[in-house]
Amino acid sequence: MKTILSKVMKTNRILSIMTVLFLGVMTSCIHDDDYNIPNLEFVEPDIQANTTISIVKSMYNGSLVDFSEASNGGEPIIEGYVVSNDEAGNFYKVLIIQDAPENPTAAIQLDVDVTSLYAKYKPGRKIYVKLNGLGMDDFNGVLHIGSIEGSTVGRISAVNYEDYIIRSSEVATLVPKIITPADYNDSYINMLVQIDNMQLRSEELGQPYGYADNTYSVNRYLKNCIDDSETILRNSGFASFKGQEFPQGRGSIIAVFSKYNSDYQLFIRDTEDVMFNNDRCDPIFEETFSTAVDNTTLDLPGWINYATAGSVVWSEQVYSGNGYAELNPYNSGDVSNIAWLITPAIDMDAQEGEVLTFQTEHAYPDSGHDPLEVLISTDFDGTTSGIETATWTSLSFDASYEVDYNTWYNFTDSGNIDLSSFNGTAYVAFKYTGSDTNNQNMTLHVDNVKVFVP
Repeated sequence: MKTILSKVMKTNRILSIMTVLFLGVMTSCIHDDDYNIPNLEFVEPDIQANTTISIVKSMYNGSLVDFSEASNGGEPIIEGYVVSNDEAGNFYKVLIIQDAPENPTAAIQLDVDVTSLYAKYKPGRKIYVKLNGLGMDDFNGVLHIGSIEGSTVGRISAVNYEDYIIRSSEVATLVPKIITPADYNDSYINMLVQIDNMQLRSEELGQPYGYADNTYSVNRYLKNCIDDSETILRNSGFASFKGQEFPQGRGSIIAVFSKYNSDYQLFIRDTEDVMFNNDRCDPIFEETFSTAVDNTTLDLPGWINYATAGSVVWSEQVYSGNGYAELNPYNSGDVSNIAWLITPAIDMDAQEGEVLTFQTEHAYPDSGHDPLEVLISTDFDGTTSGIETATWTSLSFDASYEVDYNTWYNFTDSGNIDLSSFNGTAYVAFKYTGSDTNNQNMTLHVDNVKVFVP
């Protein structure tokens, strides 16, 4: 009995000692309830770049570049800073790098057969890329570096990609390169850029970034408030934010600049790259004739299309996907053609400083024939019977046929036409006067009519 009791007491003593030792160890690791983070030292790799992204890109001459052959026995190594981020799913199995965190001069895409690359290569991470064993080719206007697969390149294998892509300990703060749509060119491809004064085009307001119920990629079109241009924003069908409604305001967007064939496009890393917090710059009135039905009588909501002389009225035309209004009295046999195309009512009291712009183009000009007048009225009653009794004020503009008689089918901007002195409800009219029998039957097109405050 004593033997059993002594064994139990001995066991209890051992357990007590172990408990004390354990608590002592735990106490030594805790200071004022704060836990120390283990010191995981990142050893900087013993590697240096010996060429640049710009030089490497210049090696492409229209066919696959095999770096092992092109290096003449050397080992070309480039360095760059990661600008892509696949955490939100808008990038897939790619690392995009540029040669500096700020004011870069060149950038390139690396194809890697690995998902969740952001875990190791977050934006700003500096990396080195050993190019021997890899190749470079062009896909739809964008240069890619990857594993050689026959006459082209594929993704670098998940098994050995770290033999080629070496992480540095440096993580820099990226500063997007600020550009405008007028700056777009191939030198910016794969760079992190910022474009200001952008907004979703009005036709897409209320739409999400993508399709919530499928995995198809979606193009959203951003409009620039300064030059009225449009830019494609490409959103993956696998992006985590695809079901979120696109912001309806105006502002700046940060994105990786890219290209698909001849179209420049943008890729955001996540929705934080879209900073549309300001009021929109929508025009007071705009008609792009985007809904035009080719070779039909113009019948757009609110517009008046009426001939006060002759049989010809304005028509809807579409060429290469672009809609516009056309007046063409040729072969009508009319001695006199007077055709009016009048906008819907425009409220001139809700704002100040209004400006009118539009575009015209022509074909088959007639010497001395100036067919188009652009007029404005604030006492027009909006009916065809009131056209000739209303007071119409002529507006001066730059016409295509006045600029260059030798240039056909070339849209010319009207220039900014000041409407700030007009109040109340206004109508803008495009009045064509001509004669088929007297050889005054120039073909005339009108497009992109807009009233706005600059």
